[in-house]
Formats: sequence, C-alpha cells, structure tokens
Amino acid sequence: MNNAILLGRITRDPELRTTQGGTPYCRFTLAVDRGNDTADFIPCVVWGDNAENLKKYVRKGRQLLVQGKLQSGSYQDSQGVTRYTLDLFAYRIKFLAIPRTQQEIEPEFKPIDDEALPF
Repeated sequence: MNNAILLGRITRDPELRTTQGGTPYCRFTLAVDRGNDTADFIPCVVWGDNAENLKKYVRKGRQLLVQGKLQSGSYQDSQGVTRYTLDLFAYRIKFLAIPRTQQEIEPEFKPIDDEALPF
C-alpha cells in the first residue's frame, strides 16, 4: 500500500500550469515539521480541480493536510547525470490554519444593516 498523509505549510504561492493535453496541475513544496526546529521539504503535485482550488485559495504559509501517494522518477540533467526524484502525488488536500498576514487579506464579514427592514 502506498499512502502518505502529511501536515505542513506550503513554502510559496502555488503556480497553476497546464499539460499539453490541457490538464491543470500545481507543483508545490510542503514544509513538514520534524521537531527540534528542523523541517523536511516534501515536493508535491496536485492535478485537475484540486490544483485549481489550491491556486485560488492557498497562499504561502497556509497549513495543509495532504494525502497522496509517493511516486519516484528519474531524469538526466544538463551534464548527463541521472537524478532521482520522489514526489507526493496529492489526491486530497484540506486547507487548515490561515497565517495572520493572510487573514488580514481575506474579506471581512460585513454586518447587514437590518434597521431599515420592514419586519
């Protein structure tokens, strides 16, 4: 079974990209606290509607709960050296705590003036 669940903070604002076939996706890095003032930085990928929602609602520093599967890969760099990768392909993301600076940006609740209502 290949299933990972991570709790962490996104390290920068997500960038929405599109495959040649038109499928939207986002690559992002999740900083997961290891304790003792250290963190692991986990590369993640999310696809489709989840990618669009991530771009729309998440900014740097937002706490996320991410569930997905680990997928390894490899590529040759510009010098011909084989590099190996390990990404979390996310299929479920929960948006958790909003950093204080982002709370100030999000729209405030505006009370309705109900004094003028006839009932």
